[in-house]
This record gives sequence, C-alpha cells and structure tokens, in this order.
Amino acid sequence: MNINLYSNRNSRSDFIQNAVNSLIAKANNINIAVAFLTDISVLEHLSSQGCRVRIVVRLGFPTAPNALEALLKITNIEARFFSDRSFHPKLYIFGTSGALVGSANLTNSAMTTNQEIMVHIDAEDNIFTELVDLFSEYWEESKVLTQEIVKDYKKIYESFKSLSSDVSKIETEIHKKIGKVVGFNIGRDKTKQSKKNLFVEDYRKTYQESVSAFNAIRKVYEDIGKRKRSESEIPLRLEIDSFISFVRDKHAQKDSWKKTPIDSGESQNKKIKKLIEEWHQTPWPHFEETIVNETFPRLNTVFASDKSILDSNPDEIFQALCTLHSFRDRLRFYSGGLNTLKEEFLGKNDINQVKESLTYLVHGNAEIVERMANLIFNKQYKLNAFGQSNVQELIGWKNNEELPVINGRTTKVLRYFGFDVRQL
Repeated sequence: MNINLYSNRNSRSDFIQNAVNSLIAKANNINIAVAFLTDISVLEHLSSQGCRVRIVVRLGFPTAPNALEALLKITNIEARFFSDRSFHPKLYIFGTSGALVGSANLTNSAMTTNQEIMVHIDAEDNIFTELVDLFSEYWEESKVLTQEIVKDYKKIYESFKSLSSDVSKIETEIHKKIGKVVGFNIGRDKTKQSKKNLFVEDYRKTYQESVSAFNAIRKVYEDIGKRKRSESEIPLRLEIDSFISFVRDKHAQKDSWKKTPIDSGESQNKKIKKLIEEWHQTPWPHFEETIVNETFPRLNTVFASDKSILDSNPDEIFQALCTLHSFRDRLRFYSGGLNTLKEEFLGKNDINQVKESLTYLVHGNAEIVERMANLIFNKQYKLNAFGQSNVQELIGWKNNEELPVINGRTTKVLRYFGFDVRQL
C-alpha cells in the first residue's frame, strides 16, 4: 500500500496543488466528485493542460451559481449534479494513476492555503478500484447539469442567500424547482419516472458524453487545418459526420468497436489524426457529391428558419426529410416504395401540425433534449411515421447550437476511438 499525505503545510511543502500537478502529468481523464464548487480556477487549470474532466457537484449553499455558469463554458468538461445534502464527498481520480480523497473541496484556497487533509491512493491499491467504481455510481445516478438548471438554481440561490444560515430552506426550494436528486445508496423515496422523463435523463447523459467526445475529434480535425469542403458549402460538424461514417464502414465494422480499450490523450489523438488524414486522401462520393451538392442544400432550404418551414409545401418538406438516412430506411416497411411512405407520412399527419412540430424541434427555445423528447412522447408535437431515430438525426443535421448528429453509428465510432460513451 502506497499512501501519501497532503495538508498544505509550509514546513513540508505538502500542498495539495503539488499532488494535482504531479498526477495530471500522468493522466488525461480526471473524475471529480465534490459537494461544493465556489470557483473554477482549478478546473480552468486542468482544461488548459488538455485534461478531460467529469465532475459531479451538489446544488446547494455554498455552491456558487456564477461558478456553475463558468463551468459550463470550459471545454473538455462534463458536469452532473445531485441536489440532496447527503452528497458530501471530496474525491479526485486521475485516470489510472491514482486518486486523492479527503477534506478538500474544489477551490483554489483548498488546494494551497486551507488546513486540509488529502490522502493519495496509488492505482495499485485495491481501494483505488473501489473509488473508481464509486465514482461510476455517482456519475450514473446524478443528472446532467444544463444551462437551464443553472438558471433555475441561480434564481433560488439569489432569493435565499441572505438566509444562508438556514440552508434547509434553499434545499427545499431546490427540490421543488429542480427535483430531489439523490444517490440510490442514500435515497429511500425514489419516485417512479414517466417514460418521457426516463428518456430525457438517459438520453441527456448519452448526449453529454457523445458531444464531448465529438468535440475532441473536432479539435483534432481543426488542428489539421484541412477541409474536404468549405464551411460555406457545408458545416464542419456534417463533414465530420461523414468522416464518422467512413470510419464505421472501413475500420469500425460490425462489433470490432467493442474490442477497443478506453483511451485518451496523445495516443487517442494520434489514432484520430491518422484516420482523418486517410479520409482526406480517400474519395467519398456520397459526401463530396451527394450530401454537399444535393441532400444538404435541399434540407437546408426547407429548415433554414421558421419562415422557410412555414412557406414550404408538403412535397418539399417530405423530400427534405428524405435526406435523413433513418427516414428513408423506413422504405423497407413499405412495399410501394417512396410514394407509399410519402402517402403514409402526409396522410396521417396534418401538414400544419408537421410544420409546427418541426419548427419547434429545429428552432425552438427549450433545451434541445427536452424538444426531442416532446417530439417523441408529447401528443402536442408527436408525428406519425416519424420516430425517435428520425428526431435524433434531424436535430443533428439542422440546429442552432452547432450540435452533431448523435445516433448508434456515432456512438460506436466514438467508442472505437477509445471514448467512454454510452451506446444508443
């Protein structure tokens, strides 16, 4: 057993920050579970060092809304939360290099000046494996921290900050507005969620992990500084989407993606870069000719704005939706081919409802996963012959948030590159 103690003593120079700096030199993936977050200087430092961070925090005094707002703007960080006061750990896991556990929350003063006690657990110790498993439980049981959640939390925090001596009042209001999010090992009064809510929470987690991984690929793609087509012809995210299809067809075939070990850092980037360079050297007519010159312009013409959707006729909307592989794939269920699918979709949906629902999905103001869930489950927006895979693909082709297409093909290729992502 190899255990080192850190307590910010000048006499010993055993500063927690020194331990962090030493460990991040050996690890790119860092997992953090802390009760309180009041500043983001440590996280900014980790991001500047190229680390990919997963963090679970608690919503409740003194976690600062401004720190949460800033947290969501940092690249390479995925954040989730609990809202119950029972969540009170201080755990930092540095890849497979080791862990720090003890009293220090994630603040600059805790890392350098506060009287704290943190113990370093070596990766060879059996306790390290238990800590990794424990964080995995936290990660699965917590909810994704979104801008909408932070806005709600900020309103509550500002209303009650003068009552900081009675944190129970803040917690009660958080539970009413945001919900009681508590670990399964603590909670005894878990409420049964609706099918829609289960989808929202599960897909939001998949979306968070996959978008973060996609952005890591995008960073490598941008660093290479080369495009098959210009941004004026097609968004980079859709060029990368075709690159992902290329990898799936040529390298991540069948179930080979399952055999790839979890990876990160330089070795992962090297693999991504190699296949991007191969992609640039390989003619891919479906992208260079069909998608760039035909299907994307057709879809973009219809879905460019609220007005363009409302001004489109039924045939134009149907043809634009046929851009989606998942939508055209429905042809296998119709013996009469494309015309039968067209009759099914337009015959079973009121065209005004189609326009309203698709406008809401692509250009609505609600959080994107919430909009997707409403198209799938809410009768007000749900369309016949337009299912979950269609909704997921359309929002990737056209959205105002520059988000990629996330579907089963995407998550398989991300896993092939070594990213730890849920599968669709």
